[in-house]
Amino acid sequence: MAKHNAIQKTNAMRMLERARVSYEAKEYPHKPGEPLDGASVAALLGQDPARVFKTLVTQGSGGGHFVFVVPVAATLDLKKAARAVGEKSVAMIPVAAIEPTTGYVRGGCSPVGVKK
Repeated sequence: MAKHNAIQKTNAMRMLERARVSYEAKEYPHKPGEPLDGASVAALLGQDPARVFKTLVTQGSGGGHFVFVVPVAATLDLKKAARAVGEKSVAMIPVAAIEPTTGYVRGGCSPVGVKK
């Protein structure tokens, strides 16, 4: 298993290591305050955007949270998402709620290891 000493570990990384699952953390240049989207990250890493995914966190009308994983160039259809989870509606959680809800920072969410 590879060592990841220089990288700040996420909950997902810790879970993978506990389960002895091999993984590779990728870093890319980013200036604070500069907007960054998944398609740009895919390009910076030399990856096909169709094979790179983003994690989107929503809240249902019933109050529960739902995590969706879609290709970085795709848009989540909130009506279809609501139907998929049996809710009347779902909405993206506010940016300020991302870290307290998931334990991850905006742009760094993982479907693995979320807090709630």
